[in-house]
Amino acid sequence: MTGLYWFHIFVINLIGLSVQDGLLKACYLFNTLTGVIFYYLLLIVSKLNPTILGWVFLLTSGIKFLLFFKLISPIFQLMQMSPYQELLTFFVPYTSALSLEIYQLINNFNQKK
Repeated sequence: MTGLYWFHIFVINLIGLSVQDGLLKACYLFNTLTGVIFYYLLLIVSKLNPTILGWVFLLTSGIKFLLFFKLISPIFQLMQMSPYQELLTFFVPYTSALSLEIYQLINNFNQKK
């Protein structure tokens, strides 16, 4: 995620968009921390009751969105960011963290077979 953060900064500067660096860091940190926490929660659930793993995954994804709308979205509104800037600032780190979480879960489950 750190490498992606620096690449993200590079691309934003390359295309000439302005995004608050602190806000971008906060989005990456938020998505990384929630991704790690929920990844370990999913690993625990997979050992305790793997039949509900899909539901827990959906629940954790929903919790991430709720936390975003409660904690980070008000900051976007205060800064009066365009929808395009919001997309680049939040959803790039969100989808990256989610993709890494899914990839790692798939690797862990494939190793168990």
